Amino acid sequence: MANPLGVAAQLKSCVATLQEAAFDEDRWAAASRSIDDACGLLSSHLVVLAGRHSVPEFRFSRALIRGEAVAEVERIYVEEYAFRDERVPRVRDLPNARLVHNREIYTAQERRTSAVYSSFLPRVGSNNQLNVRLDGLHDTDIVWVVTKPADRDWTSEQAAFLERLLPHVAHFVRVRQALAAADARDSSLAGLIERAGLGVLFLDRQGRVLEVNPRGRALLSFGHCLAESDGRLRASWRGDDARLGRLLSACCEDGVGGTMTLRSAGNGAGAGPLVLHACPVPPDLTSFDTRGIAAQVLLTEPEAGPTVDPRLVAEAYDLTRTESQVAALLAEGRTVGEIVASTGRKESTVRWHVRNLHSKLGVHRQADLVRLVLATAVGATQFNGEE
Repeated sequence: MANPLGVAAQLKSCVATLQEAAFDEDRWAAASRSIDDACGLLSSHLVVLAGRHSVPEFRFSRALIRGEAVAEVERIYVEEYAFRDERVPRVRDLPNARLVHNREIYTAQERRTSAVYSSFLPRVGSNNQLNVRLDGLHDTDIVWVVTKPADRDWTSEQAAFLERLLPHVAHFVRVRQALAAADARDSSLAGLIERAGLGVLFLDRQGRVLEVNPRGRALLSFGHCLAESDGRLRASWRGDDARLGRLLSACCEDGVGGTMTLRSAGNGAGAGPLVLHACPVPPDLTSFDTRGIAAQVLLTEPEAGPTVDPRLVAEAYDLTRTESQVAALLAEGRTVGEIVASTGRKESTVRWHVRNLHSKLGVHRQADLVRLVLATAVGATQFNGEE
């Protein structure tokens, strides 16, 4: 990575692929492969974790070697090693976006005795790993672990390259989380504007607002965090407004998206903070849409998530009342600990119900359970004409 021009081109290519992955999750494999090529990596593992209990709750997990999925390695780690991996609670306590090597996380004794450090990781790759935690949506942690061959040292240039990518990796995951919460993972550009639970705005190359969906218009009308003035978006707080201007300029003019939280300056309805995701839209020369859409802005409320009716879940899968309640709460983004607190049941009881749900629904991971429940609940709601 000695040639500055070559490094700049590699960085631009990696960022562009990450931007594409925000609206096409399958592109994460290509982005991971391009990062591997740029840094000489062996593999990467991206996960999203929820809850703060001894057993981590995996909401997303994708292990890739040179962009190719290694599902069996991923399954073995999640099911057999994650709960005893000494890194997990320590990485989750790291400051946002700080890269830390395995040697700094495991103690000297653990490097000799840890089942993960001394057995699992050498068997599937190497212990020559950098770990980083990034802030996710809905009180989740994004953890990204990248691996080099055991005999290759990390250079300061490689670490700096990865640090420059971290905001874009976080942006990719947060946009995917926002779309998943609105059940809009597979929506087209035109389809997103019709999503009732997601504020969507289209901007032109100069950052002017071209179109706003009803939810976006409602959030703008409150004016507590964000408003439209002379066709442009303005944040209520001066500091936020300056950051917003730089973010939208980078997105509309340079094709580089990002995420920021907008603070509220009011009370009452719509007075909570907003999370704004600015996503570049590449020119579509196959369309006769002459508005010149350059960016799409997604607005989400951190406290708002999908609402699932347990009755629909119970009817779809012949579940007991308690099982359907647990399934619905998991789909709404609640952790096991939060379900324990809200229902008054023991943690062991809730986990027992989760295992039963895996068996009854024919899934092996909680992320798959959540996707299945959300798809069933949304489909039933639309069929009954309640949307």
